Amino acid sequence: MTAVSPSAPTTAAEAPSAPLLNGQMIGITYHAIAAVRDRLLAGSGLTFHQSVALKAVSDGLDRAGAVGYLTAKLKIGEAAAHTLLDELAGAGLVDGDRPSLTDTGHSTQRGFTDAVAETAERLYGDLSEADREIAARALAHVTTRANAELAAQEATGSAR
Repeated sequence: MTAVSPSAPTTAAEAPSAPLLNGQMIGITYHAIAAVRDRLLAGSGLTFHQSVALKAVSDGLDRAGAVGYLTAKLKIGEAAAHTLLDELAGAGLVDGDRPSLTDTGHSTQRGFTDAVAETAERLYGDLSEADREIAARALAHVTTRANAELAAQEATGSAR
């Protein structure tokens, strides 16, 4: 006879239901992934915001485009976005008014991108495509709503 753990369900009817997606679950997941990401970034010396700025430059955005991208994605002001680009230039990762990656910038970006791809495969690789599509749609929907909420708060000058 096989021993059954007191906390293990014995029938399908007793199996725990899947947790509902909520803010706490998203926040906990975010922090777990951010901790992994930050360890990957530690080797490059970049902050997360700097890595996003480096990606914007690697995607070929000019300075104005990169600033617009950073303010929208990171929810930061234009001055902070310019500072990020200036930090990358100071570190020798980008060059010029229309920022482009230096050789060191290319190497750093490639290394981080490869490390993220390997980590993503370990984190998400065995999830079905259907599950990944559902999660992506749900998160995109929540992001759209959060951005609308943020815009409404900024318009009224207050938090609801």
